[in-house]
Amino acid sequence: MRGSANDAVFISYSWTVESHRRWVLDLAAKLMAVGIFVALDVWDLKPGHDKYIFMEKMVTDPKIKKVLIICDTSYQEKADERLRGVGTETQLISREVYEKVDQEKFIPIVIEMDDDGAPSMPKYLASRMYFDMTSEEHFEREYQSLLRNLYDRPERPRPPLGEPPAWITQSSEIL
Repeated sequence: MRGSANDAVFISYSWTVESHRRWVLDLAAKLMAVGIFVALDVWDLKPGHDKYIFMEKMVTDPKIKKVLIICDTSYQEKADERLRGVGTETQLISREVYEKVDQEKFIPIVIEMDDDGAPSMPKYLASRMYFDMTSEEHFEREYQSLLRNLYDRPERPRPPLGEPPAWITQSSEIL
């Protein structure tokens, strides 16, 4: 990432109520403020552009290092039923998810749980690890974890690999 348009994040979301669109826009602005270039339809999709080409580029462009998928009930329903723009993006994203080895590009961000308390996520993402931003109390912790993920700075990095103990590598005679 490092504040470059050459390494960007795309945010995929469902257009629902204005408060939801504002939440997405606020998240995008917050990420931009800390040096993460965000590609977002309201900023980058202009009159005269082809929205389907835009969506395809956001999913397949190698400059887009991560796709943040904002999961709520509306997104889940549109994705599972392949409806509207979310349905089109789902066709593109799910193909990438199933065909590519890279398992870190597509990151679900859950902002709503269903009636049973399960995350509102499309079926093709159901087994994915996600960020839980369903409440204000979770948001800041999860946002910080998201930043660590985007900047590849884990909270608990793997320790360096050491050398085998000397007694393993020393030659000894067997009697």
